[in-house]
Amino acid sequence: MADQESGMTLWLFFSISICVFGNSFLYGYNIGAVNSPARLIKAFYSQVYLARQGIETVYNPLEKSLYYTEKYFNTTRTDSEVSTARVATLTPGLLDNANMTTTIRPALLARNEEEIEADNFIEIMWSLTVALFVFFGMIGAFSSGRIADYFGRKRGMVLITFIQILAGIFGGIPTFAKAPECLMVSRVLVGLHSGINISLAALYLAEIAPTKIRGAVGTCHQLFITVGILFSMVLGLPELAGRWSTWPIVFAFNAVPSIICLIFFPFCPESPRFLLIKKNDEAGARQALKKLRGHDFINDEMEEMRIEARKASAVKNFSLKELLTTPDLKLPVIIACFLQVAQQWSGINAAMSYSSFIFSQANVPSATIPYVIVGQGAINVISSIFAVPLMEKLGRRPLLIFPMGVMVVSFIVLTVCLNLLQLDAFSEQKMTLAIVCIIVVHTYVIGFALGLGPIPFLIGGEIFRQAPRAAAMSLSLAFNWVCNFILMLTFRFIQKGIGAYTYLIFIVILVIAIIFIVIFVPETKNKTFDEIAQSIAFGRASRSGGLAVQRDEEEMKPMRRKSKD
Repeated sequence: MADQESGMTLWLFFSISICVFGNSFLYGYNIGAVNSPARLIKAFYSQVYLARQGIETVYNPLEKSLYYTEKYFNTTRTDSEVSTARVATLTPGLLDNANMTTTIRPALLARNEEEIEADNFIEIMWSLTVALFVFFGMIGAFSSGRIADYFGRKRGMVLITFIQILAGIFGGIPTFAKAPECLMVSRVLVGLHSGINISLAALYLAEIAPTKIRGAVGTCHQLFITVGILFSMVLGLPELAGRWSTWPIVFAFNAVPSIICLIFFPFCPESPRFLLIKKNDEAGARQALKKLRGHDFINDEMEEMRIEARKASAVKNFSLKELLTTPDLKLPVIIACFLQVAQQWSGINAAMSYSSFIFSQANVPSATIPYVIVGQGAINVISSIFAVPLMEKLGRRPLLIFPMGVMVVSFIVLTVCLNLLQLDAFSEQKMTLAIVCIIVVHTYVIGFALGLGPIPFLIGGEIFRQAPRAAAMSLSLAFNWVCNFILMLTFRFIQKGIGAYTYLIFIVILVIAIIFIVIFVPETKNKTFDEIAQSIAFGRASRSGGLAVQRDEEEMKPMRRKSKD
């Protein structure tokens, strides 16, 4: 009997929801978690390192400054020093009325906000805290392929929840332990978890979804990354956890989705493809597929997996060397890695992490900037929601090419506006230019969310057959992390060096990426994994007599039968 058309079912929806909430959401959450409370955390670092030198201070949240405690101040100075200090410390200031005024420095003031920001040691320690997430994300990405193949997709995601729960514990105790190192350990653990989970989640979603909605299901991965970014921005607002006494909550929250994942994920089915192709467990695969599809008419889909299993049975798990030296995999590997490079070097993390600087440069009031940034995160989420149905309606290639064109135009307009803002001739138009800058940064985010955000993860899981898929995903995501790390390390220096022309670099990268996609990236909409691999091979085979296509033609016949209800 022919298979029924498979769509969304209760178990499929439940499995997708638990997967993305416990993994994709947390990856996005930890991208944005450090942004809002950054100044508070740097002040905490300064306070702790002063205390380790024997200097006791307290934080004044209204002035965002550190003050000596009365006890420390009185016991470390002579009576004359205390008396003089309590009067005032006078520093030459700005010209006013009598051509001279003075700034009165409070007697107990240890460090004000500007001095904390200017402290190079604190800046290094804070930069290390941020960078640890990316560095250990790279390590996690390199190990994700082995974890996916050894433990399985679902079981692997269940096991790594313990890493994130531990990260939540360390992230919640720095102020109690008076140890910035606790937060650093937390960032190491969330980086390791994120590097592993984005590969496992992408694989799991691609392998449990029916062919006709695989694109929409795959887009949920990127959607919940954006939801995580937005949630961290909202939670970090001063009205919620973005205060001196509560900022550790932002990092302790990591444990909540992980505990939910640990409780409910064991009830979800494992990837049927993993069970059949990697474990040779046909009974388990059939049971999991019936549960996900909600009916028993799964013969065609089982046959497709058997065909792929027969091909994979003659091939052992791919090592990195084998992945890079197998001729038939060279183009798919290049495509998967190039799309991840383009995603990061399109400038998205610069736009998300340094948008406060862009808006400040555009004369947006400082009190308004945090809410503009939250609006940017909200637009990112809304655009990702629209990307889900568009993925299956329009296909992957159009949603890569045209939104990337929008990103190029947005950065061109942004570059022009930032340069005009520096000219006195446009001083009266600064408000208008500021509004234009906000708009084009948001249109850039929309373009990214529709195409270059979700599709590299999706295509990375679609263009490989089962045997090399996990290793290829691991390699491509390692490229993602490496490029992210390079961007975050160099962007500040590039920005200081060429100023408003910074975004020309991203424009060039985006144009090159569009050309590459037009020439090399296949359309994967409504195709089986094997058909996608064939379409890539066909382009290569057409230059070598068509042998690659002929070799698998007989094996592909069962998958070309028309299904009837």
